[in-house]
Amino acid sequence: MATTKSKQKNAEVLIAGTLPKESVLEMVQKTLARIHREIELPGFRKGKASIEKVREYVGEKALWKEASEAALKNQVEEILKEHEVMPIMPVSASLKASDVDTDVPFEIIAVVAPTCVIKEFKEIAKKAEHSLPKMDEVKEQEAALQALRTQARSMTQSTGEPEVLLTDDEAKKLGFENSIAVEHFLKEESERAVKERELQKKRAAIAEALIQKAECDIPRIMVSDEARALVDATKRDVAAQGLPFNEYLARIGKTEEQIQKELEVPAEKRVALDLIFGEIARSEKIVGDEKEEERLSHALVEQGVDHERAHQYVRATVMREKVWELLGAPAISKMPVEPDEQIVEEPTK
Repeated sequence: MATTKSKQKNAEVLIAGTLPKESVLEMVQKTLARIHREIELPGFRKGKASIEKVREYVGEKALWKEASEAALKNQVEEILKEHEVMPIMPVSASLKASDVDTDVPFEIIAVVAPTCVIKEFKEIAKKAEHSLPKMDEVKEQEAALQALRTQARSMTQSTGEPEVLLTDDEAKKLGFENSIAVEHFLKEESERAVKERELQKKRAAIAEALIQKAECDIPRIMVSDEARALVDATKRDVAAQGLPFNEYLARIGKTEEQIQKELEVPAEKRVALDLIFGEIARSEKIVGDEKEEERLSHALVEQGVDHERAHQYVRATVMREKVWELLGAPAISKMPVEPDEQIVEEPTK
């Protein structure tokens, strides 16, 4: 039996061929015997009608079709092995239109593991970083400092201009010794916030450039699953605000299905970036630190996170941070250790 293999979009492989009528004929009697055991004809108890009656009742065309399906099912595994195709989920096998007692054309569609090929990733990261507009760090830090002052004053239920330093009384209400101490703290926090914001912009630019340059082949099911995870994260965010999700949908005038559809774009980028980082880690032979992984995982377990989930999260996060460091965008601070509910990333823009 001659078959051909061709690559399709979304990590799908199409195998086309034709079942020889001899293969189908071998299955006709077996198929007829099975139908005979299962069918109950008018005037006969189940399995008691004659083979001829059953054959007449079923019809030659329907019998040929069922026998063809059975013949193809018996050969799918061998066909996949012949073409070295390893599906990651059940395959779809379908017959094309054919006449009785003739060869039967067929198609098998198999979804295989996703792939992402990325070359010269260090150069891509450098170009992406250099394409970013220069930030006025002094101006940004001053704006961040003023925003923190305003926030601090709201906590003390006092008023004042953002440009004006907090008073000693306001500082004490916040648990600081005096205004100098709180200003020192706010200044450090504003500097850190600006650096974090700059880092996130750099990482976003690098991520987008890598995704644009990579050659990725991703199954739609993986994108759909990731989009569903983003919908679930949205539900948690909405619930945290004390708003029923149905009411949230009514306010924005969308259905849950529409939201999931919209989230497929960032979902595909997230999946692609994970695959790209995995490819970079393999090509650069990046390995994790077992002691560090154990320490961070233990901290999560103590906060109630499942042991296996904690290790998976820490392993993936540590590896991702190592890749970011390789790409010239290292973290400002150590990886945070948060409870289970916080083990959810924001979608890549």
